[in-house]
Amino acid sequence: MDVSLILTHRCNLACGYCYAGEKHSADIDEDVLRRAIDLLGSDGASVAQLSFFGGEPFLAFEAMQRATALAEARAAARGMDLLLQCTSNGSLIQDRHVAFIVEHGVRVTVSIDGVREAHDQNRPCAGGKPSFDQVHAGLRRLLDAGAHCDAMMVITPETAPHAYLSANFLWSEGVRTVRANLALEQNWTDADRAELREQLISIGYELLARRLRGEPVAFEPFERGMKAFHARADVGRSHPERRKVVVATSGNLYPCSPMVGEDRDGGPEASLRLGHLDQGHASIRAAIENQGVGCESGKGCECAAYLETGDRHVPGRMGRWYGLVCAEIGTSIAESLTRHEIAEKPRPRRRKVLFGLAGIVGAAALGGPLLAGLLARGTEPPCQLRDRKAVTPWEPGDDYAVLGEMSPPPEPEPEPEPEPEPEPPRYHVRGRFMSPRPLMDPSSGAGDDPIF
Repeated sequence: MDVSLILTHRCNLACGYCYAGEKHSADIDEDVLRRAIDLLGSDGASVAQLSFFGGEPFLAFEAMQRATALAEARAAARGMDLLLQCTSNGSLIQDRHVAFIVEHGVRVTVSIDGVREAHDQNRPCAGGKPSFDQVHAGLRRLLDAGAHCDAMMVITPETAPHAYLSANFLWSEGVRTVRANLALEQNWTDADRAELREQLISIGYELLARRLRGEPVAFEPFERGMKAFHARADVGRSHPERRKVVVATSGNLYPCSPMVGEDRDGGPEASLRLGHLDQGHASIRAAIENQGVGCESGKGCECAAYLETGDRHVPGRMGRWYGLVCAEIGTSIAESLTRHEIAEKPRPRRRKVLFGLAGIVGAAALGGPLLAGLLARGTEPPCQLRDRKAVTPWEPGDDYAVLGEMSPPPEPEPEPEPEPEPEPPRYHVRGRFMSPRPLMDPSSGAGDDPIF
């Protein structure tokens, strides 16, 4: 069983879209911390992840250190593999924190909305000053030390025009995985969605170009579409889902971190509780089995649905739209990468001339238009794409919600070998990686889209 600890409700930032509610001084106490660590692997799992959340967890750094020591001892005693993860705003990270992170192999997700123009619109310090410089400095300390560091950006209608530049900036800084959530509770107009869609397509082209250059970058909302494409060859293969629970400072239990809110008895979050640590392991496991979240089951993110509609089981219209756009782009990226791999596949030596000509023709047919469109330096600004086809409209039966991974990220992937110094970024022009089937045009009006 995976455990996520809310170490504190204190935070030094005042983000406009924060789902944690009013900040208060509650910190986790030693008894709750120890009993929460006892849940790790209590279901007999061979792998368990301990995640730290807040508030800002580095305001309770000593509690994080104690929890890590307890968890490592518990994992050694049970013979299980332990994964450590932390979600932080990055603004407080100093050298001592970095040393701890590197020593214990903690995977850190830094909440940064990308370029300064986007980040400072919604993430000021508690006193009102901009926070970009502090957050960027923390991110750089982690990356320079070789820590496994992801980035989490939240996109609002106001920051949507910066989405491409923000993702590209983070990749260029050395972040490999960018996770992107939407501020779902805000008002997204048709114009906002059209702008966001253009930005997401631009991000897709940039990701594809970087992948073709050998850069192992990822944009998390696209990953499920990419995995769904490759899963067609893995029919019948099952991937068991690990159980997980969030433990608040009070010992109350929740399905997912964004559902904790202020952890007050009179708040809407009270109805989402799975119970309390006092109930014992057997009762807690039963509650998780019956009411836990299933974000890895392919049905989208329940906490994102909750943030938009107030019901974790009812995805909102914007969430469905975002999920479908990202799934379509992800599938198209996977198709393009597969075509490129086929075109470059080595040919047998026998019948050299015939197969060599076939390879050249195949590369021209499959790889040529793709590379010409995506890797050549273009004259258009990267975010001003035109004549793009839209994504397939949502239809009844589609189970996608927001694919932006609102909960702490999954277990780390094995670290690949260091990559050579990349070439300077190349901006794409009009390319050919989108699916050829007829797709909807969001500019045609809300009445043509079943979602709206």
